Amino acid sequence: MLLGFGILDVRSLAAACCLALGQATANETKPEVKTGTLIIEFDGLANDKGEVLAGVYNEAKKFPKENQALHNLKAKPAKKKCVIKAEKLPYGNYGVAAMHDENKSGNMDYNVIGLPTEKYGFSNNKRPGLFGPPGFKTCRFVIDKPVVKIKITLK
Repeated sequence: MLLGFGILDVRSLAAACCLALGQATANETKPEVKTGTLIIEFDGLANDKGEVLAGVYNEAKKFPKENQALHNLKAKPAKKKCVIKAEKLPYGNYGVAAMHDENKSGNMDYNVIGLPTEKYGFSNNKRPGLFGPPGFKTCRFVIDKPVVKIKITLK
């Protein structure tokens, strides 16, 4: 006997404590993460060929780097416009980079001097500067309600 308890009693007590602790943990509710739906309306398309590709970013260091978007989305244009929807995005800051991939190559096409030949755009309709694409900070918008709509004109 150990301090008035038998070995079986100690094991039973330990098992009961573990079960109670497990039950208490299971009953605790995790804070609910609020999410919203982003609806992106695109205009400025020259035609209805191919697809509109959009990357949704939530980190400045990844914006607008290829293959680093939180979500990569695509949709077929109609009547020189396109709508893309992203659902269940946690409330927070986001930026979008998009292009009209007319030939469905999956990549931006460039001419011989390195200028894009397909239309593209960014959230808040920001345009590239002399030294590259706009930053996350200037393209940033907030998802803070169930549905957020933005418009991007591809140029």
